[in-house]
Amino acid sequence: LHVWSGISVGMNGPLEGFVRTRPRKNPPADELPGIYGLDCEMCYTTTGLELARVTVVARDGKLVYDSIVRPESEVIDYNTRFSGVSAKDYSNGRCPKTLREVQNDLMGFIKADTILIGHGLENDLRALKMIHNTCVDTSVIFPHHFGLPYRRSLKSLAIYLLNRSIQTSPAGHDSSEDARTCIGLMLYRIQKDYHLNLKFSV
Repeated sequence: LHVWSGISVGMNGPLEGFVRTRPRKNPPADELPGIYGLDCEMCYTTTGLELARVTVVARDGKLVYDSIVRPESEVIDYNTRFSGVSAKDYSNGRCPKTLREVQNDLMGFIKADTILIGHGLENDLRALKMIHNTCVDTSVIFPHHFGLPYRRSLKSLAIYLLNRSIQTSPAGHDSSEDARTCIGLMLYRIQKDYHLNLKFSV
């Protein structure tokens, strides 16, 4: 299956519709930039993969933002098995946000120095059409032993390192669960490195 990237040579540029996170204006010296876990789910449309849901959680796992997103093009497959999104999320009087509305919401609290944690973040940021450089990607922090282009799945990392089973629901993936798992993996790595440094500093 070939999925169109959304770029037509000579018709639109590779960054059409993209936004770039902005620096904070005159932030206090003691103000933290924010650390969030991010996960997006996509569906198949007539113009390729488009954003269907975005979830952001704080470093303590609390939900910060969660929204179903209305694709710009006609949906071919909601990809429910993996996205957890189905047609019912767009019915029953619900009013999903547009991509532009979601971008505006996220830009309100995600600034240029905000740390975003995710798994395969380039896919999430591409779906969001957002340019952000301060990223921590668990697929890079915990690389596959064969190296790139191979990657360890978030599910396998959760089982092996956190002893946590995720993505087991027949209803599909839960983006909030995935985002919290990414936060958990980084806390695991930080604690491991801290204890390792203590061991060698004695």
